Amino acid sequence: MPRCTHKGCGKDYDEATNAEDSCSYHSGGPVFHEGLKSWSCCKDVNKPVLEFDQFMALPGCTKGKHTDVAPIVAPAPVAVKTEAPSTVAGGVETYGSAKPKPAAVAAAANEAPIHTPTPAPAPQKEVEEEDDLSVPVPEGAKCKRLGCGADWKGEAVSRGDGPEAVCHYHPMAPVFHEGSKGYLCCKRRVLEFDEFLNIAGCKDGRHLFVGAKKDETTEERVDCRVDHYQTPLQVHVSAYAKGCDKEKSKVTFETQLVHLDLHLPGNKRVVKDLTLYGPIDPEKSAYRILGTKVDITLQKPAAASWPVLELPPVGSELPPGYALTFGVSGRTGTVGGKEIVLSAEEMAKHNK
Repeated sequence: MPRCTHKGCGKDYDEATNAEDSCSYHSGGPVFHEGLKSWSCCKDVNKPVLEFDQFMALPGCTKGKHTDVAPIVAPAPVAVKTEAPSTVAGGVETYGSAKPKPAAVAAAANEAPIHTPTPAPAPQKEVEEEDDLSVPVPEGAKCKRLGCGADWKGEAVSRGDGPEAVCHYHPMAPVFHEGSKGYLCCKRRVLEFDEFLNIAGCKDGRHLFVGAKKDETTEERVDCRVDHYQTPLQVHVSAYAKGCDKEKSKVTFETQLVHLDLHLPGNKRVVKDLTLYGPIDPEKSAYRILGTKVDITLQKPAAASWPVLELPPVGSELPPGYALTFGVSGRTGTVGGKEIVLSAEEMAKHNK
């Protein structure tokens, strides 16, 4: 059977029973702004959400017939060549026409050294969630793994030995950066949201329809969303953990690690380690526990740009241009800084 290409639908349908109100979909486009996600056609009805899974689950606001016609994709914009950074002053890389000073000259002038990211600790193997086979799967359930979304077709099909029991998915989070869309686990980057939804999974495994069985009598380990923006000397991190217990929760700092231990309502707990892209000054770093999130301020030892908050795992890919992204104080993930501060690694790329 054909699969509907309407945004927000993606269901298989039978043309013989394809009525005028068979499909519920979104007629507008996705809107991503400062961590919030919504659809332009129904943002007043379906309120913006934070998590990508919640965004994908927002119900369609428009009724119509299913279709398998490929959506029209707008032509990609012509890339504009950006002037390479060229002038170093006080450890700060700015845009201009002069050539960067060699390291020896900078040292002779007693200028601040440019930060070189230190290697990350040996990565720990992450255990992915699997279905508890004793938990019944409700009718109409879809696979929860990113990039899959397969429908539940019964035990024999969805958990059998056939091709429909194989899940093709993305094990790492989606990333949206300056119009580019993709996943941290694979290289492909696209501009259009429809193309992003069609990026084929880069890993094969078993479907995840219900997850692990929850024991209400024991503490449940959960994750929380983390956003950040930066200035030359600080990184401002927001860990979205609503209702965090101020007495029990704490954040501890090491030279290149941040440990989150957050106690949430409902016997839930976030235990999360952030392996940072660069070193920090633990003594000058601080945090505040608020009603809906934990605000964390990381103090850099010297002016430098971090391409990302966490040092990426070996083999992962960053979107082009990440090294030139700076935040504006008070906003999350916003491009707009006028002065670019590059690490030695990034400066070497531009001097080639």
